[in-house]
Order: sequence, then structure tokens, then C-alpha cells
Amino acid sequence: MKTFSKLTPPVYSAAVRASTTCLVTGGTGFIGRYVVRALHQRGVRVRLLTRRPAPAQTLFGDTVEIVTGDLRDPARVTAACRDVASVIHLGAVYQFGRGARHEMLATNIAGTQHLLQAAWHARVERFVHISSSGVLVNHRTPVTETDFPTHVSLRQPYRHSKWRGELAALEFAKRGLPVVIASPTSPLGAEDEAPTPTGQIVSDFLADRFPFVARTMLNFVDVAELAAGILAVADRGRCGERYILANHNIWLGDFLRLLARQTGQSAPRFSIPLGGILAGGVIGELAGSSRLCWETAWHCLRTQPFAVQKATTELDWHARVPLATSARAAIAWYRHRIVPSSLAPEPPLAATHAATS
Repeated sequence: MKTFSKLTPPVYSAAVRASTTCLVTGGTGFIGRYVVRALHQRGVRVRLLTRRPAPAQTLFGDTVEIVTGDLRDPARVTAACRDVASVIHLGAVYQFGRGARHEMLATNIAGTQHLLQAAWHARVERFVHISSSGVLVNHRTPVTETDFPTHVSLRQPYRHSKWRGELAALEFAKRGLPVVIASPTSPLGAEDEAPTPTGQIVSDFLADRFPFVARTMLNFVDVAELAAGILAVADRGRCGERYILANHNIWLGDFLRLLARQTGQSAPRFSIPLGGILAGGVIGELAGSSRLCWETAWHCLRTQPFAVQKATTELDWHARVPLATSARAAIAWYRHRIVPSSLAPEPPLAATHAATS
């Protein structure tokens, strides 16, 4: 990496402004499409860096500029950053298990470094790095922005890759790039096509593929409010700081009972003990599973809520959408996308549903 001491520090302003161009990576993903729409409402021109232009054209038509390319390709990343005022970096490989480790390291770490370097040379005015609340951990409660670990094991490849990507963002912030970090919890709402682990909970529940529950705590935030929070981070976040974007702390069992009330279906009655979760994680890791592995088991054992005071105080961002409202939107979306039971895979253990964003 080129040393910054040999470069002239650029001059920056502080926000994503109307009539400027913002580069968005991951813009066709669950969170990304809501961010792009929020930028359009503000009058910002949007450029997308994407490996597959067809989904972007389907979602946004000619309202966005599309650069076809991969974060792992420095030349394409440099081209995408040319003449943009700001960058919102959502693009990442979001998988679990050792099978995706190489791709996660190449994209979430090296790809992020390529983008940061290109943004520096493009003299962008704002770089919003979307990390993950799942990186943060403490032995107290609740989790706050100060709970950034000094080490994350490669046995948790997704979390490790997001940790390393955030370290790179913080290093560029120290050198003068106007980087600010958003750490979302689990988004909930319509259009979670992939789906994310959050959406998988809803999808599996609707398809009667959720026979067990584990004692784990989750935090949900409405996806549209999360997009607004990301723009608040861009507008008012302090450079080099991270902001947890969160709302509803809730036990997994209570969330499933909420889904049961919304759908008329039955919530699972049986709980998986701690030993069963750990055993399932080990077996899944050895088998190369992405749904049930060591990392998803680790997330399933978490019982800590997240604090939101910093985002509320510094960003004037307030998440107010009731959890039931976001759940209803997700339910309505997935009810049209359920796989027939005769074609459904074997029911997963509850441990596969506890990973945060």
C-alpha cells in the first residue's frame, strides 16, 4: 500500500449532497437497494459497481450509472471511483463456513482495501464503510461501539473478514481519508431475496422448517430505517468513528412467537441445549456446511443486547418502526416465495439462524 506521508492530504466536506455522484457497492442487495432509493429521494446521482448489471437494471432502470466490475479488480474499482464525491461501501460476501473463506478474504478484506485506496486517489469527500455489529463483542452488556475486538479467529471467517475490513477503514481514517463506519444489526423487511440470515428465519418459519429454538438474543432494525441511518452516518458521523444502527433487542423465541401471532402458525416448542448447538456446529464445520458451522453456532450462543445511544445522540437518528410492522412486510414478501414442502431441504437446527449481519 502506498504511504500517505508522500501524498498531499485532500480537502473534504462532510455530507452526501444533492447533485453530486455517490458510488454504492452492494447496491442491489437487501440493504443496498433501500440506500439507493434514499439517495435518489435526496437528488444524489448514483453510480453502482456491480458484477452483474442485469439485477441493477431491473431494480433501477436508467436511474443509476452502472460500472461492471469486481471489488477484487483494482482497475475496475479505480474506474468506479473516478469523479465521485462520496462512497457507500456495502458490497461484501455474506456467507458462513470454510467453503467461502477464500472468497470472503479476497472480497471483504482485499476488495475493501482496493476501494479505500481508489477513494483516496479520487479525493472523495465522504467514505461510509458498512461493517457489522456482529464484529463487536464484550463480556458485559450491552454491546457498544467501543467493543471492537483486538483479534477475531479465522474459525469465524465472515466475522474475521469484516473485522479486517474495518481495520483497513480505520487505518485510512487515521491517514486522513474521511471514513465513517456504520455497524448495522439484523435488517428486517421486504425484498430480502438472498436471503440474509434474518430473512432465512422468516422464510423457514413460514415453510415449517423451524422445529427448534435456541436461547439467543437478536437485534432487528427495519431495513428502510437502516438505510436512513446509513445516510445519517454519512451526513453527521465523525470521521474514524463507528455507529451501531440497531433497534429491537429480542430473544429468538419471542421473535418466533411474534411471527406466530402474525401468521397463525405455531412457534417451536422445543429448545436446543448448549451442548447440542456446539455439537451441531462442529459436525457442520467438518461437513463443510454454510448453514450450520462453527461460526453460526458461535453467533447462536450470543445473549447480549446492543446499545443505540451514540447514533441517537450524535446522528439524531431514531428508529421507530415497530418490530411487528417490519415482520409483516417480510412475511408478505416471503409468502410469495416459499419452496413447496416436497422440495424443501432437511430442516436446519436453530443454530443456523442466529448469525447477525
